[in-house]
Amino acid sequence: MSRFFSNKYDEFFDFRLADIRDVEAIMKFLGEEWKKDHILSRNRELFLWQHGNSEYGDNETINVYLMTDKSGNIVGLNGFVQYSDKPLLRYVSSCITKVRSDIKIPMSGIELVRRFKEAVPANAYYSSGTSENMLPIGKNVFHYTVGVMQQYYILNPSLKKFKIAGVIDADPEPPYEEGRAVFEKADFKTLSDRFDFDVKYFNQAYKSPEFIEKRYFRHPVYRYEAFGVRLKEEERYGGVLIGREIRVEDAGIFRFVDYLGDIGLLSETGGAVRALIKDRGYEYADLTAADIPSDIMKRAGFRRLKKDDENIIPMHFEPFEKKNVYVRYQKSNPDITIFKADGDQDRPNFM
Repeated sequence: MSRFFSNKYDEFFDFRLADIRDVEAIMKFLGEEWKKDHILSRNRELFLWQHGNSEYGDNETINVYLMTDKSGNIVGLNGFVQYSDKPLLRYVSSCITKVRSDIKIPMSGIELVRRFKEAVPANAYYSSGTSENMLPIGKNVFHYTVGVMQQYYILNPSLKKFKIAGVIDADPEPPYEEGRAVFEKADFKTLSDRFDFDVKYFNQAYKSPEFIEKRYFRHPVYRYEAFGVRLKEEERYGGVLIGREIRVEDAGIFRFVDYLGDIGLLSETGGAVRALIKDRGYEYADLTAADIPSDIMKRAGFRRLKKDDENIIPMHFEPFEKKNVYVRYQKSNPDITIFKADGDQDRPNFM
C-alpha cells in the first residue's frame, strides 16, 4: 500500500476499536449495509454475546473494528472473535468485513483490514464461512491459505430411510477402527478439572477457558454438549469434542462444531461416535473442518463429502436446505485447524 493512499485514507477516515456506545450504530449499519433483518442487526443480546468481552469482566470493549468518516459515521467495519484476552495467546477470527457501497476511494476494504491487523495483533487470523469475493484478497494481498473446508460424516448403520440426509450410497460401515477412546458428557467444571486448557497444540488456536465457557455453556440460544475424550486406560481427557443436536421435524442429526486437544485422538473415536448416533437414533453425525489430516478421520470411519457427491449431507438448517453446501475458509497460518463454530459460523439466523 503506497504512502500516498495511506495518507489519503487518514484525510477521509478515522479507524478505531468500537465500544459499548457504538452498538446501536453498528447494528443499524449491519441491517442497512450487510443484510436486511440480519439477526445481529435486530437482537442486541445476541450481538453483545457474539462481540462483547464480558467473559473477561470487560463490559465496555466491543470486538468490532470501525472505519468512520470525519463526522463519526460508520462507513466500514470488521467484526471479529478473539479467543483470549492475553495478547501473547491471541488468535482471531473475522466474522463480517464490510465497507459502505458508496465509498469510492480505492481499496478501502483492504485498508480497513490492514489497520485492523495493526490494532489487534494476533498469532494467526482465520475464518470459516469466508465469502467468495474475499478469497482472492486473502490469498493475493494478505498471503493467506484459502480453500474449502472438509465435511466428514458417519451414517447411522441401523437406518434404512433418511429424512434429513439424501442417501444414495449408504455404505454405512466403511472400514474403521473401533478405537480406544470413550466419550463422557461433561459440564464446564468437569472439563476444568480433567482437561488442561493451558496446553498449546501445534495445529490449533489457543482458546481460553473463559471463552469456551461463554461460547458453549452460556449460549443464549443453542444448547451444546461437550464430551470429554479419553483413552479407556486414562483418567484425564486428552481432548474435548463439542457439538449439538439439530432436528428437522421428527428426525435428528448431531453436528460436532469444535475440538480441543490432541487432534490425533480423534482417530480413536470411531466406536464412540457410532454409539452416540445409534443410542439417540440420529441419522448421522458430521464434523466440518480445515484441515484435519485425512488419515485421522478415515481411521475413525468418517466419510468425506466430495464435490458433486451423490449423497446429500445438509449444511444449512436455518432455514433447512436439503442440499450440499461447501464452506470456504482463509487462514494466515497454514497449519491452523479451523472448525465449523470458529468465527460466527454456528449461530442462529432466527430467534
